[in-house]
Amino acid sequence: MTTMELKSLKMDLVEELLSLNDKEMLNRVKTYLKRLKRMEAEKEEDEISKEEILAGIDAGLKDVKAGRTRSAYELINEL
Repeated sequence: MTTMELKSLKMDLVEELLSLNDKEMLNRVKTYLKRLKRMEAEKEEDEISKEEILAGIDAGLKDVKAGRTRSAYELINEL
């Protein structure tokens, strides 16, 4: 979505909000928006960044080079 499209969408939402005259409805919209923001924040916390993935792979390769490994049998027995 382009910046212009995003601004247009925001303006549409503002106009909709300004047209509401029911206090209860406005409170419900506000509560819903807060919930959506909280859900989005939680979703972002659960995601692993590309940098974190690459750092994990790099650490694993360094462990292999340093001889810090175990066999598949050891891993299975541990589980």
